Amino acid sequence: MIFKKSDIPKADARKTFHWEDGYKGENVMYRIPRNIQWNDNVVVREDEYAIFFRDGKAMHVFDRPGRFAMTTENIPVLGRLGTALTGVQQLGEIYYLQRRELRGKFGTAEPLAFRDTDFGLVRIRVFGNFAYKVVDPMLFITQFVGTEGVSSSDKVIDWMKSQLVMCINDALGELKRDKNMAVVDMPAYLQEIEQVVLSKVGDGAERYGVKITKIADLNINLPKEVQEAVDKRGAMGALGVGYMQYQTGKAIEGVGAGAAAGGGGATGAMAGLGAGAGVGLGVGAMMGQAMQQPSQVPQAPKPTVKCPKCNTDVQEGVKFCPNCGGKITTPGMMSCPKCNAEMKIGSKFCPGCGEKLVNNCPKCNAELQAGAKFCPNCGAKTG
Repeated sequence: MIFKKSDIPKADARKTFHWEDGYKGENVMYRIPRNIQWNDNVVVREDEYAIFFRDGKAMHVFDRPGRFAMTTENIPVLGRLGTALTGVQQLGEIYYLQRRELRGKFGTAEPLAFRDTDFGLVRIRVFGNFAYKVVDPMLFITQFVGTEGVSSSDKVIDWMKSQLVMCINDALGELKRDKNMAVVDMPAYLQEIEQVVLSKVGDGAERYGVKITKIADLNINLPKEVQEAVDKRGAMGALGVGYMQYQTGKAIEGVGAGAAAGGGGATGAMAGLGAGAGVGLGVGAMMGQAMQQPSQVPQAPKPTVKCPKCNTDVQEGVKFCPNCGGKITTPGMMSCPKCNAEMKIGSKFCPGCGEKLVNNCPKCNAELQAGAKFCPNCGAKTG
């Protein structure tokens, strides 16, 4: 059936619409408040798309700047609708989309669970910034507005944030599995985490006509207890003391601070003495004995080992390097390449995960330690 010009209804009021500046900012989408009518004008700027939307589908994109009247000349699909529009004044909806790159912030609403070798199950929070842009306006409107029923920028941003958090959780799990990444190693992996997340989120976002172009300023927050434990281990390593010695020193500092806070003169001194007497008697006797011992019998300096990561001299028995935070392997011990558990050198199986650590030479069948490239018995290449 031919669609005649006389079938087009005559509306009483014709208006000109544009995306009001006050609603723009970092909003990706804007809907004209009322349905569009015959001969209404739509103004499209250089940094915008305008999409004609009807019956749950995106039907036409205005992708160049200008003023467009809602007629069959500017929207050819109206002519193909034929008599479906006879007597209809309201044609459909107009949605605006920004063409430029937009920015947003994301973060985990709930902490992510991460199983660490040293600290066990740790709950961490992740925050960062991201940039994105609309690359396919027809697909964007069809998926978000037509399929998902989304009508505001906030809901689009919430969807992208949830995708980013999901991909970050996957990326942390992969780095833990493939590279045995620990909690204390995460700052060194931030750039790699960003790249992994960017590659993972790409396919899901492009199915909605969006491209996430950048992830930056990634910040991983550890629980307060874990941060305190890391700081305490670093202080113990720098001082070369054990846990009990460290705690004793902190207790004495607290007694001294209590005495000073009691006030000046004899009254303040006695108040401080009274507050710390119970601790001072027990701790003072123990520390007095420890302090007298070195003056009577000179002690030999404690042996040191080299940090395998930064080559700093570290006192034997310290588990973490005070300079770089790397894990120190005890002399005579080695770490499992899979789960990082310590065991005696020469062990054939890991006591932590059961990983086989000894292989056999393909030529002479001699036993080989994990990672050996040549057989020490016959010199044959093993890999």
